Amino acid sequence: MSHDIRLLEKALTHTTELLGHVTPDRYGRPTPCADFDVRALANHLVAGNPYYVVLAEGGAPDFSLFARDHIGGRQPGEVYAEGAKEVLAAWQTEGALERQMPLPGGGAGPRLADLHLLEAVLHGWDLATATGQDRAGDPDTVEAVLRTWYGNHPDEIRSRTGLFGPSRTAPADAPALDRLAAYFGRTV
Repeated sequence: MSHDIRLLEKALTHTTELLGHVTPDRYGRPTPCADFDVRALANHLVAGNPYYVVLAEGGAPDFSLFARDHIGGRQPGEVYAEGAKEVLAAWQTEGALERQMPLPGGGAGPRLADLHLLEAVLHGWDLATATGQDRAGDPDTVEAVLRTWYGNHPDEIRSRTGLFGPSRTAPADAPALDRLAAYFGRTV
């Protein structure tokens, strides 16, 4: 198992644990990600696993996955854990870890595996913040995401990809994941 897969597995495991504490009485809470309440964010996270399965296998992005209800009446952590197994297997197919995100207007963007890791870590922070859980994240995955992304995805690129809001400032003494969250447009 490569270094990338171990980091993804750690991030998905951590996010599974966070989702395991999400109960229906928390669904309506707002999150730092302005487009989502807790239930919508949980569903977005769950939908991300089959989305990245398609991408890891070389398929075209299927954004319709995010419009579907993947949770139904089930516990989000259980659904996410099932998808995590499938997506980890997909990332282990030959060439999957080298695939890059195509940018609008041509060119290749970041590696899709790096984007998946960022999404799991950053949305994990969103979920932890909204539900009052520990938002420090897994230290190894936070360090990997900081190394890959922090300072390397300027606002002018974001407008082309539409993936993240403009960066914000975080307190100078903020923990690493809080600084990363602010960098990707969250208010800390």
